[in-house]
Amino acid sequence: MLSLAFCGLGIASCIKDQAPNQECDIRRAVVHLPHPEDYFFLLNDTAAPLLDDFGQSIIVFQGVRPTADLSRLTPTFTISKGATLFPPQGTLRDFSNEQAQLYFVIAEDEQELVQYPTTPEATVAYMQQLAQYAKAGRHVRPYQVKFSENLVDMSDVISYDFEHYYLEAQARKFYEWSDPWNGEMRTVPNWATANKGFSTARGSATPEEYPTVPVAKGGVDGGAYVRLTTCSTGEFGELFKMPLAAGNLFIGTFDFSVALTNTLQATRFGDNSILGRKPVRFTGYYQFEPGVQMTDQNGENIPGTDQPAIYCVVYKNHDAQGRSVVLHGDDVEDSPLAVGKAEVKNWQVGLNGWVKFDLPFVWTEEIDPAVLERHGYNFAVVCSSSKDGATYSGALGSTLLVDNFKIVNE
Repeated sequence: MLSLAFCGLGIASCIKDQAPNQECDIRRAVVHLPHPEDYFFLLNDTAAPLLDDFGQSIIVFQGVRPTADLSRLTPTFTISKGATLFPPQGTLRDFSNEQAQLYFVIAEDEQELVQYPTTPEATVAYMQQLAQYAKAGRHVRPYQVKFSENLVDMSDVISYDFEHYYLEAQARKFYEWSDPWNGEMRTVPNWATANKGFSTARGSATPEEYPTVPVAKGGVDGGAYVRLTTCSTGEFGELFKMPLAAGNLFIGTFDFSVALTNTLQATRFGDNSILGRKPVRFTGYYQFEPGVQMTDQNGENIPGTDQPAIYCVVYKNHDAQGRSVVLHGDDVEDSPLAVGKAEVKNWQVGLNGWVKFDLPFVWTEEIDPAVLERHGYNFAVVCSSSKDGATYSGALGSTLLVDNFKIVNE
């Protein structure tokens, strides 16, 4: 089972710990169309994916067909109780060429800010004013909404070199990773960690003290690589019987809102990552050194030697009923929707040089060309410094270094 870093309390929302009438979140985003099959590969994509914490400010309707006319659409939003949306529901807007349109949610306690301008010039001025209110800390939240084709890499080889990292935008406490797409940086990172959960347990930690961090020099090609370390969560973690945080890194998203109550559901493996071709091999480099002493969820010493995890999994992204599916920490190992996997199993120990792995995919079900064509498979690369960290079992100090992953397609 994949290890997870410590997962903290709270819901990362626009108005955390404030009264309901101050909320300014988009809680659901859908688009109603007379013939949705002309617009989307999969009918479920008429609803944009939103994390349960409503923390994202960029909302993307995915899986749009290249031939779809997006010039006159009216997405519908469910927003916080008593809040107001601007532009109002039912406003026709042009989403062609993947351009993002700006919306604002004005909380119920800010209703004196609500206006309904009647000219294009007044509308532009009002939206600029709303943006200033949001920057000033008023209960007004801006959203960018766009319609996008799935980012499907059709290359012979998909490469991940981990050279593109940065401090997260809000508190700048920990690092995030994102790979460029068509020469530009993505608006949403394609790699995730549970570093955000660790920030709740040890908020005083510097960015370099988190379980998953970049190292600028010394990688396989001399550049950056990623260091994953199993760390103590301190007194806070011990209180909740989450005494350690394994470093983890995976393609997908991390849902902070369920991190404490349903830890395994917090990791959304392969979220928004669509398979374009059948992969045949998974390659990369690692170094690993286990910590000295294994402990369990209660912090008690247990026998054994810690082991890491590195693997790539392919799965169907819709179930038999047509419902969208993302694999999590509790089903990534045994879901019937998982059809293929390449996993490092024979580990070499020591932080004294890069070890290369080159693994074939093992298939439990052959890739269906028709499902592949309609973007019906997701994939995820997953790494952890303690493979059983999801149950808070591991060895403090276990360290996994990773660099230069590649997925080789048929």
